[in-house]
Amino acid sequence: MTDPNPTRPAFLKIAHRGYSLRYPENTLPAFEAAVAAGADVIELDIRLSRDGELVVIHDATVDRTSNGRGRVADLSLAELRRFSYANGMSAFGAVPIPTLAEVIDRVGAQVTLNVEIKGRRSGSAGMERALAALLRRKGAVDRVIVSAFDRRVLAGVKRADGQVRTGLLHDRAWKRFREDVRKLGVYSVHPRLSAIDAEALRWVHSEGVRVFPWVAKDRGDVDRCRAADFIDGVMVNDLALFGDASHRGHNPDRT
Repeated sequence: MTDPNPTRPAFLKIAHRGYSLRYPENTLPAFEAAVAAGADVIELDIRLSRDGELVVIHDATVDRTSNGRGRVADLSLAELRRFSYANGMSAFGAVPIPTLAEVIDRVGAQVTLNVEIKGRRSGSAGMERALAALLRRKGAVDRVIVSAFDRRVLAGVKRADGQVRTGLLHDRAWKRFREDVRKLGVYSVHPRLSAIDAEALRWVHSEGVRVFPWVAKDRGDVDRCRAADFIDGVMVNDLALFGDASHRGHNPDRT
């Protein structure tokens, strides 16, 4: 589909948990495949291990995506790495859980990373500071967007490092949406596709805030997002939905 507004920045291809349709989600193979397929942004999820490592995994437990069992917060990195995170995709053999530091080292220079902090404020103690410190240490502050549903988490990230770009995830509307967007000073908002409010998001866009919905499941979803004048890119599990997935667009504010 031809972009109806050819003067705006290229529509971004965002790989949700990496190239997660074809590769084990939130693993290095999925992230490397996303880069190879032309993703501009890779979305991933982080949690804290028992020993304070920022590990890349969506769920609070390892049960669904690995051959092990247990809560991520109750296991050390060494214990988490006893399991394979192939998520039932036997062709990939044993796949270790990656740390965020490893992901930054492996693909962080090639794409923007959208790092979602999982959980609510009460369960993310220390994550904001640990994440901000890691991004500084890796020189990756300008190559990452940190997102969360919990507005207190995003405020905590900004307190830890005011230069880190943040993204507000949401799956419903609420009365103080505009007030919260301004107060938080977010770089982007990430609405669920089914929760898109065109009027509110046009206002967001007019304020200079990027809009990245999740998750497009078919080509029609992608085309509708691309045609909207207030959407800058969309998350997908299957990068083939963009058509020419080998053509990379414009990474957000990359130099």
